Amino acid sequence: MTDGPVIGGDDAQASPLPTKQRFRWRRVALLSLVVVVAVFIGAVAYSAVRLNNSVSSIPRDPSAMPSGSRPPSATTSQNAKYQPMNILLLGSDTRGKDNGNSDTMIVLHLTADRKAAYLVSFPRDMWVTVPGLGQARINAAYSTGGTPRAVETLEKLTGARIDHTVVTDFSGFVGLVDTVGPVTVDNPVGSTKIEPDAKGVSYDFRKTGPLTLTSGDMALAYVRERMNLPRSDFDRTLRQRAFLRAIALKVMTPDVLANPGKLNDVITSISQYLTLDAQMSNTEIYSLAASMTGITSSDQIHLIMAPIAGPQTINGADVERYDVAGVAALGKALQNDTMAEYVAAYPSVESGGPTTSASPPAKPSTPAKPSSKPTATKSTR
Repeated sequence: MTDGPVIGGDDAQASPLPTKQRFRWRRVALLSLVVVVAVFIGAVAYSAVRLNNSVSSIPRDPSAMPSGSRPPSATTSQNAKYQPMNILLLGSDTRGKDNGNSDTMIVLHLTADRKAAYLVSFPRDMWVTVPGLGQARINAAYSTGGTPRAVETLEKLTGARIDHTVVTDFSGFVGLVDTVGPVTVDNPVGSTKIEPDAKGVSYDFRKTGPLTLTSGDMALAYVRERMNLPRSDFDRTLRQRAFLRAIALKVMTPDVLANPGKLNDVITSISQYLTLDAQMSNTEIYSLAASMTGITSSDQIHLIMAPIAGPQTINGADVERYDVAGVAALGKALQNDTMAEYVAAYPSVESGGPTTSASPPAKPSTPAKPSSKPTATKSTR
């Protein structure tokens, strides 16, 4: 009887490897696992570094916020993990020291439970008191005093605090469509005509409902159109909010958020056209993004407009009076995180236009630096 296995016998396949060989294969297997893990960690770390570099490249404006007395931070009655937040989005046609014009002024309100977001447009022709300037169209705040005056104007108007600011070259921002792919908006209002853009391309935006924007140029034509819309700037702000909702939902899909390369491309694209306030640090951006992961449906992003009382002509220029009671209620809702209740009380703000509680125009307050004439000029865009 032999002491070891019979070579070529019935138990040859079941025989264990020699001790040294078993140890060698275990070591190879362990080494392979370590290599795979190392490669994975390295790839994640590399993506994180790239993403952090992209976020760090976004310009910050240390003077974006006004000095002096300001409203307190917004509060909420909810037992929530986060605090409500108001972020001012300014669409400018230039960046840098020359403020240019701002035809887009939207306050993004994030509820404390982070289950809803409200995009509140302030039409460019709203006749308000601009600190340091006097009575003027609201878009004069940015063109004459930059982001700080725009913030101060809105805070004085509504009584609600603005926590952060985002200034964007809107013509570049819509280029995100070229990065993330076609974006489908729920077109709230159709155009009356089809006219070519600067490149001679004509787009058909006459139908309401789902509309696919296939390129940045097409998106820019969509959000800029004003003269061919039934209610001019009112309808343009509706389209701008519809586009912002669509692009936000597109970016927040797993196809983008779970793809480090795609996400980095999005951040890199955005960073070319944004300027943030200095308090919007990388950590703040990551924390804010993480808190908004629960907003995944269009039903959670509400599009509204500051309440308007009606048109008025001042020095030959057409302006819009704001609804004093309605704007006061809006300010309280932004400050107290009660936007749902506000929209229920003022349902017309979701479509824009005059509110049902229209009140007399606000009386001009004494400006800090009175101008010789009211700032109201004919719109050229």
